[in-house]
Amino acid sequence: MMTISNPISGISFLALGLALGLALGACAQQTATDNVASPETISTAAVEKTVTLQPAITTVKPGASISFSHDVTQGLDVGDTGFATITVNEGYPSGSLTLTATGEPGLVVSGTEAVTQMNMTGQTTHSWRVDFSTEAAGVFYLNVLATTDPDDGMVETRAYAVRIEVGDWQSEQAKLQAQKATESLSDGELAVVMEAEETIE
Repeated sequence: MMTISNPISGISFLALGLALGLALGACAQQTATDNVASPETISTAAVEKTVTLQPAITTVKPGASISFSHDVTQGLDVGDTGFATITVNEGYPSGSLTLTATGEPGLVVSGTEAVTQMNMTGQTTHSWRVDFSTEAAGVFYLNVLATTDPDDGMVETRAYAVRIEVGDWQSEQAKLQAQKATESLSDGELAVVMEAEETIE
């Protein structure tokens, strides 16, 4: 008995396998393409994105637009009379500038207080001499308060302090430190003992 193979059916299986392979490859390519965003989508997202910036950081204290400098009498002894020349630079086109000087206890400024007023129109630099006398040795501060009242703005202030050294001020400061009560801690450090009162409500 003789068997005859069918060459047509073998060709058909080969063609069918090739067709299936091409179809699967096309599906895989379509799936990969679907996962990639189109250029139009990316561009639209970038346009709609909003960035909020935080306020700028500043270290300048609010107040009058002025700056200070000074010269002061050196080598003062107790009972001496000295003076401080205070220079004020301001940035206002017009208005008035009021300067008030006060001394700490032990430093007398023209009695108890000195006040002067200056016109800021056409000027940017102002000089003011403050006389004072001393009643004790030590370090004192002459406190100056500047108040600006511009014609087209709001009233603003700025403070300044002038250091004044009188007599043997180093020894006086050492005495003040020695007068403070100290206590030795467990680690050997010295601490200043301060009285405090606690109120519980």
